[in-house]
Amino acid sequence: MIITWAVGHLLELAAPQDYDPQLKRWNIYTLPILPDPFQLKPKESTRKQLKIIEGLLARQDVDRLINGCDSAREGELIWTYLTRFLGNSKPFDRLWLSETTPAAIRTAFSNLRSSSEVANLAQAAISRSQADWIVGINATRGFTVQHGDKLTVGRVQTPTLALIVNREREIENFTPRPYWEIEGVFCLDTEKSYKGKWFRNKEDRFTDQAQAQTVLTTMAPGSPAVISSMEKKESKESSPQLFNLNDLQKECNKKYGFTAEQTLNIAQKLYEAHLLTYPRTDSRHLTQAMAATMPARLDALQETELGSIVNTISSRVVKDKRFVDDSKVTDHTAIIVTDAAPKLDTLNKQQQQVYLLIARRMVAIFLPPARIQKTTIITTCQEETFISKGKVILAPGWKALYAGTTADQEEESEPTLPIVSNKQKLHLEKAELLVKETKPPRRYTEADLLSAMENAGRKIEDEELREAMAGKGLGTPATRAAIIEKLISTAYIERQKKNLVPTDKGKYLIDIMTSELKDPELTAEWERKLLDMEQGRFPRKVFMQEIQQFTMDLIDRLKGKRPVKRNPSTDAVKNFGKCPLCGKPVIEGKRGYGCSGWRQGCKLVIWKEIAGRKISEVLVTKLLKDGRTEQIKGFLSEEGTRFDAILKLQDGIVEFDLGKK
Repeated sequence: MIITWAVGHLLELAAPQDYDPQLKRWNIYTLPILPDPFQLKPKESTRKQLKIIEGLLARQDVDRLINGCDSAREGELIWTYLTRFLGNSKPFDRLWLSETTPAAIRTAFSNLRSSSEVANLAQAAISRSQADWIVGINATRGFTVQHGDKLTVGRVQTPTLALIVNREREIENFTPRPYWEIEGVFCLDTEKSYKGKWFRNKEDRFTDQAQAQTVLTTMAPGSPAVISSMEKKESKESSPQLFNLNDLQKECNKKYGFTAEQTLNIAQKLYEAHLLTYPRTDSRHLTQAMAATMPARLDALQETELGSIVNTISSRVVKDKRFVDDSKVTDHTAIIVTDAAPKLDTLNKQQQQVYLLIARRMVAIFLPPARIQKTTIITTCQEETFISKGKVILAPGWKALYAGTTADQEEESEPTLPIVSNKQKLHLEKAELLVKETKPPRRYTEADLLSAMENAGRKIEDEELREAMAGKGLGTPATRAAIIEKLISTAYIERQKKNLVPTDKGKYLIDIMTSELKDPELTAEWERKLLDMEQGRFPRKVFMQEIQQFTMDLIDRLKGKRPVKRNPSTDAVKNFGKCPLCGKPVIEGKRGYGCSGWRQGCKLVIWKEIAGRKISEVLVTKLLKDGRTEQIKGFLSEEGTRFDAILKLQDGIVEFDLGKK
């Protein structure tokens, strides 16, 4: 065998000016641009590798090809574009890997898929790529020309931005309203007591302080009380479903504060180190064949902190359809550990955290459900009623895996109620009036946004209902992290601690955007059709006709509107931070961010593009605040090679910090 690689994408769809030089100038009357057929062109930075592959394909002794690109839609796109551009006519098979252990690779090579088996996946991949080009190019040019401001519009990124902007508007328009609650403390004896919250019918709060005060005045300390009803209900709680990428990203964001991109990169490293199955999956299930390999995967955890629990598992067979269901697995199974024993001391802290998070979730499916007793007590005092709720874990079951973790602490936050009996008499120790106010919706964290993207903006907590909605989301598990990062790099949103907050530019874009382009439901429906196309249930021709018609209608409406230029001079001048040289505010200019004291001779400037990499407002703010950024990807050297670096401000000059490299 000869093995070579595609370094990600070697080719890209041609730009409008590649079809017609006159299209280099942005003009609304040259829109819509709908190439037929689409053309491909090499990426300048990887021409050398493309030439190598072209030479290998031309060799007489190469009579058969194997596509070993990433086992998903995007990997299929890389291969399809490459072989079409190079005019390949040689037969090929598809290597389909879900994990990279030697045994899994040998098995995959022994069971190669035919080219016909992945033909529909290739059709969906091309359709996704061309649809994004058509909507993105035409909408970006149309809105930019109409509004006199560079406005990047995307088929998926714009409705995602709309979710964030709409949430911010809800917060901005929210008016807090005060309300009052009464909390009573009831005593059985000198040592045992519990709290109860006042309620009447279905109301558990007062909107009128005078009414609350009237009730409170009847609640004198020492007043007799009685338990008017008590209910104990025992229930079983099964372990959570296995991780798909979206769930893993949400959990890592909540527990460790990782961004979606960080989690994906960590999981990818663990996959390449043979420790995890393929991470870019939307499935929460295993196949029967994968379930049969679980004993070896559990054995791989013997030397980890989970080893003692793994050794107590008697049955290593999983038959529960919540976890094993071939019909719920499309390209890849849920993310689980491989049968390779991890050397945790060779992994960094973040890799250890992600690995053990996935391993715990996998081990949990072999443990019994947790037995939980929920107690509800209704206490009557002075003809008013109070409710108390408590929860006791009778048998931890799978929850024993999380003893001592933050998940365990969350369980303990619910009060444990004392043992009482129905009609038992007691007395009120004290009653207190609590002053509270209604709260606005929370800003999106990355975990919240991933949930909203998965469900196209609908809040779906129920696991089964979420499964039924699978595929009707914004983007795919493989692309959502990149969409969030794109919104940040284009300065439409910014991170503020764990929250994602829209910038003025992001709000402006959504304000002027047509309803269809910011509608999560429409974009989710397109994604559903792409998934159906992968399964051979929806024709590519119809999908592309819908995309073209949508774009033509959009441009027609834009042409019918009078151009509205945005005048940045009417906007408040944004202050990005203090100048490290003179202390004056740093403001935005045409080509960079400079000190507002430039007339007085201050020379500070941070260019909007450094070494081929756009520098966002967020990076500028961090650079001014901390004197340095985190590591930034994608700088381009004079020789044309890509490199990563930290930017730092040294005596008012921006410099690269390449670290130990």
